[in-house]
Amino acid sequence: MKRNKLIVQLLATVLLLSSCEKDFMTVNRVDAFIPSDQFYTNYNYAQQAVWNVYSYLPNGLASLSYEAITDNAEATNVTDLSNVFNQGVWNQYVNPDDVWSKNFNAIRAANLYLKNKDKADIEYIKNRIVTSDSTPYFNARNNVKFMEGEVLFLKAYFYLELIKRYGGVPVLRDAFEYKSEDWKNVPRNTLDECVKYIVELCDAASAIIPQNLSSYSWYDVGRVTYGAIKTLKAKALLYAASPLFKGAGTTATWEDAAKAFNDVIALNAYTLDANYNSVFGANALTSKEMIFFRQYGNTNSVEYANFPISFQGANGNSVTPTQNLVDQFEVLIKDGSGAVTGSRPFSWLNADDAANPYANRDPRLNNTVILNNTSFSGAVIETFDGGAAGFPKLNATKTGYYLKKWVNPSINLVTNTSAVHTWAYFRYGQLLLDYAEAAFNAYGADGKPSGASLTALQALNLVRARSAMPALTSSQLNQASIEHERNVEMAYEDQRLWDVRRWKKGSTYFNQPVNRIKITKTGTTFTYQVNKLEDRKFDPKMDWYPIPQDEIVKTGWTQNPGW
Repeated sequence: MKRNKLIVQLLATVLLLSSCEKDFMTVNRVDAFIPSDQFYTNYNYAQQAVWNVYSYLPNGLASLSYEAITDNAEATNVTDLSNVFNQGVWNQYVNPDDVWSKNFNAIRAANLYLKNKDKADIEYIKNRIVTSDSTPYFNARNNVKFMEGEVLFLKAYFYLELIKRYGGVPVLRDAFEYKSEDWKNVPRNTLDECVKYIVELCDAASAIIPQNLSSYSWYDVGRVTYGAIKTLKAKALLYAASPLFKGAGTTATWEDAAKAFNDVIALNAYTLDANYNSVFGANALTSKEMIFFRQYGNTNSVEYANFPISFQGANGNSVTPTQNLVDQFEVLIKDGSGAVTGSRPFSWLNADDAANPYANRDPRLNNTVILNNTSFSGAVIETFDGGAAGFPKLNATKTGYYLKKWVNPSINLVTNTSAVHTWAYFRYGQLLLDYAEAAFNAYGADGKPSGASLTALQALNLVRARSAMPALTSSQLNQASIEHERNVEMAYEDQRLWDVRRWKKGSTYFNQPVNRIKITKTGTTFTYQVNKLEDRKFDPKMDWYPIPQDEIVKTGWTQNPGW
């Protein structure tokens, strides 16, 4: 019988954003063609196998254009794959966001490691010690232990990526290639079983990774932490308690989710960054708001794509905010002395709003969106018709706006400078809003789980206060205000696409036209007119992605409803 062979190729650089970008974890190149039963005995190779599992995590910055599948954004490039979704022409045969194969390959890589996790030989490290200092050996021993917890977490993460798209999928506890003949006999588990499995994996991982890693200085920044594990568990329960998942048979409750989020809050390990912009800038890596993240090396691909087209070198592949998103940011109410006394929704029916639509707005608007006649990277941006960055200039924004969030204004496209970027998978501001939603649905605005320090209202108001937004009252907190706050706080963070689905509100938000702003300049005066940019198509069946048709053919599973 031929011995099974294992080929592992891990790249030192991940070339998804640019040729010089490094992933959040430095990975050495390993080319191995050795028996699989020997591969994992090599401690260094086993570590590389774990890095390989990390490499399957979503590449957030490379997927910013998926915000254009929501009502928040429009891709400038007419060939962008978001148009397939927005025109409603995607299906079980054509799906630009079909991550089925990627995540099941990731799960297989995780299962292979977990199957072989006890084989790593670190005795050679002990044998090399010639002093009384055995620290290298103890570090390696702890690392072998922690790697199991990391991989359990990562496997749970990949399962959440699958179920939020496809619903119930096969729960695979053993390692085999999903494209093999064995796959034909694998049953599709229920959604509830999948959620419970994610919770099981997270519970196992949190029993391995210490709550306090400060004494393990060798444990690299960016690796899985106890707080990240607890957050993933809570996030899975939030989805499971939401209307779409409940309709598919999940048994988790809002109380379950609220308590799980409170477990993270109670760690007192995370705080809101005083500066909202810092969470998305070059120094995000050191922010106490970050829970789990992907660190990129020096890169500038986000800037080349999203700088206003008036900058030399900008390539016009921008993902621009729609008027729909801009209208979401509230107007601050001020007294005669200029002090803020409250806030209200923006309205084009209000004469003052219509005449000066960007005055006295929620500060997060200016932090998220590049507005006409505002300064960016040392230049005044002209998105008015005929302006240097506006219609009808080739590759100019279609919406009248450009993206500011994630975009580093210090980058010089001409001289090709670059900067470190960090994508937040989980951050504390997001977690507070997750908790607020779960706690509100479980306990109301002013209730909270036993032993918790925050009510739903307090958690949401902490997020607003960071951006100097007036606090909401108990009577103002409802599902609509929660949905509003999530969108203005977390636009372009890969939340909107899944929030709207789990709320079963795709037909409300994604089946409506998206709008642009037409700005006319006369002398030094600007006038504004909201115009329809395009119609969008969303059917209720699209709450769930279809299972790829070739999987249906192989397995005989029942396809998701409507497909």
